[in-house]
Amino acid sequence: MTRPSPPPRKALEHVRLVLRGLSAALQTYRLYPSGHPNRMEAVRTVLASARDMVEASAGSGAPVLFATHHSFYLGPALLSRESISLHRLLDAFEQAQLEAVEFLPKVAEEDLDHLARILVGERPMAQDLGGLSLNRIRPRMETVDEEAKELTQLLRTYSVGLDVLRDTADRVTAGQDADIDSTRRVVEQLAAQVAGDPAQALLVTAVKSYDEYTYYHMLNVCILSLALGHAVGLRPDQVATLGLGALLHDVGKIKVPLDILQHVGALSEEQWRLIQKHPIDGAGLILVTGRDLFDPAVSIVLEHHAGYDLSGYPGLTERRRPSLPARLVTVADCFDAVTSKRSYRQPEERRQALSILQAGAGRGFDPVVVRMFVRMLGLFPVGSLVLLDDGLVAMVVRNHDRLLARPVVRLVLDATGTPCDPEEIDLSERRTDGSFVRSVERSMDPHEIGVDMLTLVVSGQVEPLPAEDDMAMPALVHEPSHGEVPPPGYVDTHNESGNAHPAPDHVRIDPEVSAPFPN
Repeated sequence: MTRPSPPPRKALEHVRLVLRGLSAALQTYRLYPSGHPNRMEAVRTVLASARDMVEASAGSGAPVLFATHHSFYLGPALLSRESISLHRLLDAFEQAQLEAVEFLPKVAEEDLDHLARILVGERPMAQDLGGLSLNRIRPRMETVDEEAKELTQLLRTYSVGLDVLRDTADRVTAGQDADIDSTRRVVEQLAAQVAGDPAQALLVTAVKSYDEYTYYHMLNVCILSLALGHAVGLRPDQVATLGLGALLHDVGKIKVPLDILQHVGALSEEQWRLIQKHPIDGAGLILVTGRDLFDPAVSIVLEHHAGYDLSGYPGLTERRRPSLPARLVTVADCFDAVTSKRSYRQPEERRQALSILQAGAGRGFDPVVVRMFVRMLGLFPVGSLVLLDDGLVAMVVRNHDRLLARPVVRLVLDATGTPCDPEEIDLSERRTDGSFVRSVERSMDPHEIGVDMLTLVVSGQVEPLPAEDDMAMPALVHEPSHGEVPPPGYVDTHNESGNAHPAPDHVRIDPEVSAPFPN
């Protein structure tokens, strides 16, 4: 069977703007009554992008937006980033039983107004809206295998987690309590999915955002911590508590001014001071919101920057080490941070991130936890790109039980740099003479070949990096890690006096109260 042709690249750029505009329009429609000028203003924004998309598709037929398998597609092309970030818009499509929207050259304001009213439940479904045809064309997707279904479910939980974190930020900003119960439910779902297929979950942590770094970082740290909790043998209830603290570990950054979180380039001393308050602010938010005076997740949020040797912040008394769950989250936090674009540094390769952890073991990081983490991810971490000795480029999808340098990989590019079918290859396979058929020559940075990891992980499709991915855009604001060279202009404000525990930042720990974890 001949595969349908992919849509033009310009059409893909415009459909992303259509979806973001439509998501914003639905919020406006839910706030304002029929006929309100704000509704039509929102529709006009969508209309401009829709007409650009139609124009970009000239010669290849009218563009069709599909919503199926809880994902958005433009024709056969999966819109990975929008499928994850626009969870509520997808829900609106599913509730309206709307699977296909065909954009015709005569699309007008009234057509998009009608579409928006269908999606918010004000109008019944209608197939012909003049410049739009709804459900006239049915999505023809290839059979989805069991592994793809599990990945889709995991990504759906991921997208729900993003919504929970956005809601948490909105509530706290408005002076309301955070919804910890919703957070717990997301963590319980993630914990079950990570336990069911750890390799698949680790692969998802290669997903990065280009506009919501902090939220994606918090979710990735949660997934990495859940997998690590299973790997070190924690009980299910301990894993769930670990996951809650990991998901909320940076919740205190909600109180950091937005202009600092979106700052580009080196930060000032005063900016670092404000950022380094987030563990105490985050612990306070959970204590204010929670039902219990002591919540085990609080110690994770409070201590995740304290450092294995207590040289970090805030300073802790009455304790030789941070709690075990905090030490687990610290390692996961560092790994995801250094593999993300930060305001002052491009992302490191995942293998280099492991080297940074190993360099900081015994100081910032628990050496036993680092060893377990490296073993869990492998010498070539799941989700990393590798160049094979025959010139093929592949993505690591699973580790070998014993041969850590021999993972299972999924092909991405052939030796000429052309995208190829995503065949999985076991690098432990040998020839009849006992030699290995293929070996890893070296790790590769996705930026080296310009591959968008989110699309690659979700669909196996090779897409270029988004245009937003450059150092002129906001990025993750995160402390440089132990074992890593500090950025130019960095001020170690929590240790500037030469005393590892400045008096104003002391947090006294009651030795009679501890989280339900082993030491």
